Amino acid sequence: MGAEVAVSTLLVKLQKLLADERVMLPGLRNRVQTAVSELKQILSFLEAANPNQESASSSQLEAQILRIIYPTDYITESFLLTRLQRRPMGVNKIIKIQLIPFSIHSQLQFICKMNQFVKSMRAISSEFAKKMHDLVHKTKLVEGYRFRGHHYDQSRDVLVGRGDDEKHLVDRLINDNEESLRVISLVSEESLGKTALARNVYNRLDIRQHFQYRAWLHVPKEYAYKDLLLIIIKQIPIHDLKDVELKSEESLLALLFQILMQVRFIIVLDDVRTVNDWHQLFYSFADSQNGSRIILTTRYSNVAKFADPWSWSLNLNLNLRRLNDNESWELFLKKIRRSEICSDNSDSFNLRAEILRRCCGLPSAIVLLAGMLSTIELSEWSRVIDLVESQDQSALLDIVILSYHKLPSVLKPCFLYLTLFPKAYEIPIRRLLLLWLAEGFIQTSSETSDVPEDVAKIYFEELVSRNMIEIAKWKLDGSPKKCRMPCFLYDVFFPKAEDTGFLHVHHCKTDCTCSPEFRIQRIIDQYSGVKSASESHIQHLCSYVSFEAQKLDTFNQEIGFFLKTMVNRRGFIRLKVLDLEGIYKPSLHEKLGVLQNLRYISLRWTALGSIPASIGDLPCLETLDLKYTNITTLPSSVWKAKNLRHLYMNEVCIAKPSNACSTNLQTLVGLLVGSKDPKIYGLDRCTGLRKLGLICHSKSVNCTANCISQLTNLQSLRLSSRDPFGQALDLELSFIKDQQSLSNLNLFGMIKGHEIGYLPWNLQILTLSMSGLIEDPMLVLGELPQLITLRLLAGSYAGSEMSCRAGHFSKLGVLKLWKLEQLKQWTVEDGSMPHLQELEIRSCEELKTLDGLQMLPALKEVILTNMPKDFVSDVRKRFDRDILLTNEW
Repeated sequence: MGAEVAVSTLLVKLQKLLADERVMLPGLRNRVQTAVSELKQILSFLEAANPNQESASSSQLEAQILRIIYPTDYITESFLLTRLQRRPMGVNKIIKIQLIPFSIHSQLQFICKMNQFVKSMRAISSEFAKKMHDLVHKTKLVEGYRFRGHHYDQSRDVLVGRGDDEKHLVDRLINDNEESLRVISLVSEESLGKTALARNVYNRLDIRQHFQYRAWLHVPKEYAYKDLLLIIIKQIPIHDLKDVELKSEESLLALLFQILMQVRFIIVLDDVRTVNDWHQLFYSFADSQNGSRIILTTRYSNVAKFADPWSWSLNLNLNLRRLNDNESWELFLKKIRRSEICSDNSDSFNLRAEILRRCCGLPSAIVLLAGMLSTIELSEWSRVIDLVESQDQSALLDIVILSYHKLPSVLKPCFLYLTLFPKAYEIPIRRLLLLWLAEGFIQTSSETSDVPEDVAKIYFEELVSRNMIEIAKWKLDGSPKKCRMPCFLYDVFFPKAEDTGFLHVHHCKTDCTCSPEFRIQRIIDQYSGVKSASESHIQHLCSYVSFEAQKLDTFNQEIGFFLKTMVNRRGFIRLKVLDLEGIYKPSLHEKLGVLQNLRYISLRWTALGSIPASIGDLPCLETLDLKYTNITTLPSSVWKAKNLRHLYMNEVCIAKPSNACSTNLQTLVGLLVGSKDPKIYGLDRCTGLRKLGLICHSKSVNCTANCISQLTNLQSLRLSSRDPFGQALDLELSFIKDQQSLSNLNLFGMIKGHEIGYLPWNLQILTLSMSGLIEDPMLVLGELPQLITLRLLAGSYAGSEMSCRAGHFSKLGVLKLWKLEQLKQWTVEDGSMPHLQELEIRSCEELKTLDGLQMLPALKEVILTNMPKDFVSDVRKRFDRDILLTNEW
C-alpha cells in the first residue's frame, strides 16, 4: 500500500525531470528513462497483486521497495532544486535567462545514483516475477485514467434502514418526560452507522429547536482533557471567548459547568472507548433538571452500562443491527446512481445476490462497494465482486483494501494524505487541495492547458464519488466547504501510513525521538507541539503540519528551535510544507528563505504581527496564508516569489509596491491599496487571477475598476471602498458588467442606484454592505437567473419598503437581511423565491409588516436575531408546518 504511493510519487518526479530541457547529458536522460520504465514495471506488479492476500514475504518485499524508493526520492528532489540554488552569472545575468541549466557535475553525480537505483529496481522486479509470474500477463499499468464529471448531491446522505432507531432516539431526546440529565448510548461493535445516525438526529430541525445549545465532540484515542473542554466551549454561542485558551483546566471546567447550568443542551460524545474516558468527561456536564441530553456512541457495551445505569437497566439504549437485504439494496441503489442496475433481468438479480452476500448488511461495506463499482463498466462487476472473498465480519476490510487498490495511482497519495488530519477532523477543502498541490501529488501535462487547481478539484470529486471522502459542511452556494475521511477508513489506513513512513503523528504524550524503520516524511502535531527532532528526521522531512495548538510560550520556543535547526543545517533541506495554523505567535527564523524547497506556508490564526523579509527568497513558494493574523504590512520582497499562486491576507499593505508581482497568481485576498493605483502592483497583468479581494479609497476607485476589468478569469471578487476610519466611500460598478466568469461578488461601499443593473447575470452569491441604495434593489436582483445566495447587510438598503415579485429569484436558496434600519414593510408575492430554504433577519427593528412569507414552499429555517417580540410572535403564527424558527438576542 505504502509502496504504491512512494513508487507513483517518484515516478511523477522523474517524468517531470525528463520533460526538463535543462537536462543536457544524453547519458542522464537515458538513465532516467530506464528508471521510469523500471518503476512502471514495479507499479504494474503491485497493482496486479491480490490486495486481500498479503503475506509476510510480500510485506518484506514492500519494505525493501520503500528502503530503496525513499532515499532516491530525496536525491531526486535535491537534484531538481540545484538549478534554483545556482545564480545566473555573466552573460546569463545580463540577459536574464530564466532557464538555468543543471551543472555538468550535478548531472554526472545523478547518473551514478540512477545507475545504483536501476540495479536495485531490477533485482526487485526479479523477485516479483518469481512470486507473481501468473499475474503479470493479466494486468497492465493503466495510465491516463479518464476522470468523470461529478455533481454533488446533498440528499445522498439520507439514512436507510434506521427509521425506527431514529424515531426511538428522537423520542428519548425530546418527548421523554424525564427532566434529569440522561445519556442515550448507540452501541455496536461493528461499523453499523452509529455516528451517521447520531449526526442525522443532531442536525434535525426539531432537535435544533428543542435544545438551546448543541455541541459535538469526537473523543480521540489520546487527548489532553483541556483540549476537549476547549472544543466544547468553542461550539457554544457565548460572547466572551477572548483568551479562553489561556485559562487553566480548572477554570475551563468551571466555566463550562456554569454555562450548561443555565440552558437545555444536547452534547454528542462520539467514539468513547473506555469507562475512564466517560467518567472524566461527565464531570463537566451540569444537570439542572431541564431535560438536557447526552448522546454517546461506543463499540463497548460496558461503557454504555456505566454511562447511564438507569437507561441500561430498562434497555433504553440503542443496539444497532445489520441491515436486511431490502434495506441493503435500497442503500446500494442510492449510492450507485446507475439506472441499468435497477432492471429486473436475471443478470441484475444475480449481481444483487452476490453484492448482498458480500456486504453482509454492513452499511459501510455497501456504501464503499457502490462507490467502487460506480467507476467500472457493468460487464466487469462480477470479476471485481469475486475479489471480495470474505462473507463475514472481515468482508468490510476486504472491500476497504480493494477500494484503495482500485484507485488510479495518482489518487492514492491524495487519499492517504487525509490520514494526516486527526480522526473525524473536518478538513477545509481549500487547505487540503493546496496541500496536495504543494506535495506534488497533482499531475498536469505541459501539452495541455490544465490548471493544477482544477485538476486537484477533479481528484477530490473523484474520491467523493467513490465514497472515500465524506462532505462535512456545505457552502451557501451548495458547493462543499469541509470534508473528512470516514472513520472506518481512518482506522485501517492511518496505521499503514505510519508503518510505511508516510507520516509520523505525535500527540501530547509522544515525541519525535522514535526510530521508525523508514525515515519520517511528515510530522503531524495534534494538540501538542513539536518535540525534539533528530538530524535524520529534519533532513528527510517534507511536511510539518499542526492542529489547533494551545497558546503556550514553551511551544512557541520549540517551533523556533525546530526552524533554527532546519535553517542552520548544511545541505539540501527537503521541507515543502510548513503549516503552523493555530499556533500562537510561533517564532519564525529571519533566514526562513534558506528553506528553498518550501511551497506552502500557513500562518492562519497565529496572531503574528510580522513576517521575515526573506520570504521573497523562496523560489518554489506557491501558497502564503496570512489570514486572521495581526500582520498589516508585508515586505516588498514577497513579489520576488515568482511561483506564488495563492496569497491570503487581511487588509495588508505591501511596502514599496512593485509591478513585478507573480503572474502565476490565482488568489490574492486582502490587499490594501488605499488611494494607490493597483497597477503599481502589476495586478492588471495577473490575468490568471480567479479570486481577488481589494480595499481601496474613492481616489483610486476608478483606476481600480479599470484594473479589474482586465482580469477576465475572475470567479470571486471582494471589493471595499472606504476611508482609513472605515467609513464607506463610493464604488464604481460599470466595469463589472462584462465579468461573465464572476459567480461570487462581495461589495462594501456606496453604489449609485442605476449601477445595480451592471451586475453580471452569472452571479450565484451576492453580498452588499453600506451600499446606501434608495430604490428597492429586489426589482433588479430578482432577475438574476443564477442567484443562489443573497446577503443585504448593514446599510445596503435605506428604503422603507421592499417587494419580491412573482417569478423572481427562481434559484435563491438563502436570504439574509441585516441591519436594514429603515425597512418597515416587506412583501413576498406568491411564486417568488420558490426554492428559498433559509431566511435570516437580524436587527431590522423597524420591520413591522411581512406579507407572504408563509407562501414560500421550500422554507425550512427562519433565524431572527435582535427582532421585536411582537414581530417574532407574528412570524411564528403564520406557519402551519414544521419550520425551525429561532430568535437570538
